Amino acid sequence: LARSLIYFNVKKNLNINIYGVVRNIDKLNSIYNEEEIRSLHILCGDVLQDFNEYMDEKIKLDYIFHAASITSSRTMITQPIKTIITSVDGTNNILRMAHEKEAKSVVYISSMEMYGTFNNSDTEITEDKIGYINPLKVRSNYPESKRLCENMCVAYMREYGVKVKIARLAQTFGAGILPGENRVFAQFAKSVISGRDIVLHTRGLSEGNYCY
Repeated sequence: LARSLIYFNVKKNLNINIYGVVRNIDKLNSIYNEEEIRSLHILCGDVLQDFNEYMDEKIKLDYIFHAASITSSRTMITQPIKTIITSVDGTNNILRMAHEKEAKSVVYISSMEMYGTFNNSDTEITEDKIGYINPLKVRSNYPESKRLCENMCVAYMREYGVKVKIARLAQTFGAGILPGENRVFAQFAKSVISGRDIVLHTRGLSEGNYCY
């Protein structure tokens, strides 16, 4: 997302000021090159902090993209409380920022997992269909917290007039994937790049949803 905005700044002369909230500067430096970093206004902070701790009160924000979330299934199992708190408290802080900064709009990055499961596997999933999530399963912390965050977006819109768009993404792939990525699409790509055979450990019948 940041790279896309940088690209449009260069190609279209849009003169967008891009602010990025970053927890780990070393990780930032390993992902972006020097020219890209110069194109960004870096704010060292965390969505769990009060935004006034890392952001100058004079900064004006027009649009906020809230994509901070724990997405590792292993972390969801081993640190379920952290997963929930990051989603819920982090989203509350971002929406409060949007309200106080009088942002024109917020884009909340949700997940297709919030749809839950359906008894009929052939069910065509549309936005108005919500399936079942078992709240007593530890792994449910992620989809359940995403559902609550979506409702929080609606609540801020109703109570404070904060304009919010919600994007329910599937697994994403494309430029910017980190070297340690081990999901199946990354394994396939690495095999192609290195000229190795793609090895399947299943019958290859499972299906997944991916968003480029």
